[in-house]
Amino acid sequence: MRDTGGQPIPNARIEVWEADDDGFYDVQYDDGRVSGRAHLFSDEKGQFSFWGLTPTPYPIPHDGPVGRLLAATGRSPMRASHLHFMVTAPGMRRLVTHIFVRGDELLTSDTVFGVKESLIKDFVRQEPGSPTPDGRDLGTQSWARAQFDIVLAPTP
Repeated sequence: MRDTGGQPIPNARIEVWEADDDGFYDVQYDDGRVSGRAHLFSDEKGQFSFWGLTPTPYPIPHDGPVGRLLAATGRSPMRASHLHFMVTAPGMRRLVTHIFVRGDELLTSDTVFGVKESLIKDFVRQEPGSPTPDGRDLGTQSWARAQFDIVLAPTP
């Protein structure tokens, strides 16, 4: 987490959310569940980390007018794999953005045209037994790491 001059931004509030493996966000369920989302804060060096699932592609709702529009234009309803972020910090403009998984086949055809090259990130597979950022022992389970900067602009 840094500003446009490259200085770290401590204590920035980071909201992160993603769809589940069925392609739904928690707010789409009627049972009140909260899943696939968190809020956290950057540390004094502007760094942050969290655990989540590597995102997967999913279709947007396409059973009504949107579906008819997509069909008429020959477009797929599929979104490329992504994670959402909303970041706030005192004296900085709020940022709402997302990152996409490099290698996803849908990057060039994301149905909402949300993909920009600067938002595509590597999710690098870590071998079982690799040290985790928080020292967690995952045993024989592999995991993926995505590293990226979030840059906030000052408020006008």
